[in-house]
Amino acid sequence: MYERLTLSLEDARVAMNAMLDATKRVCKRSVVIAIVDHRGGLMHYARQDEGFVFSSDVAIRKAYTAAMGRLESSAFSATYAKYGRTLEDAVGPQASSGTGGVPILTTEGVCLGGIGVSGDSFDGDVAIGRIGVEAMGLKWKI
Repeated sequence: MYERLTLSLEDARVAMNAMLDATKRVCKRSVVIAIVDHRGGLMHYARQDEGFVFSSDVAIRKAYTAAMGRLESSAFSATYAKYGRTLEDAVGPQASSGTGGVPILTTEGVCLGGIGVSGDSFDGDVAIGRIGVEAMGLKWKI
């Protein structure tokens, strides 16, 4: 029998609160934030006022990609680019090759889920996701 650490709703709330607070100083535009568990299931979601509606789906797809790939979404998609394929072609439409998906990892490298941020610059989206992971006391890179 396997035993596995899992992300709790309280963990997700801590991350979301930290990220929403950080958007005030990091982001130039409103963002959408999604947090998924290790299976890609949506755990927590927020769309700021004036956030683009299409960013909702993008944020969820970025979080899913980070959780499934156990890497930042842009780094995971780069592995497929070497073979002339897009991540979406290889994995399916639920994935996103966009920048802004950040994995949630333990210090041992166990993936607990992913955070996807969409709506700001590439750097802003990634920075917000990393802030959420660090607020939980976890890692986004081993």
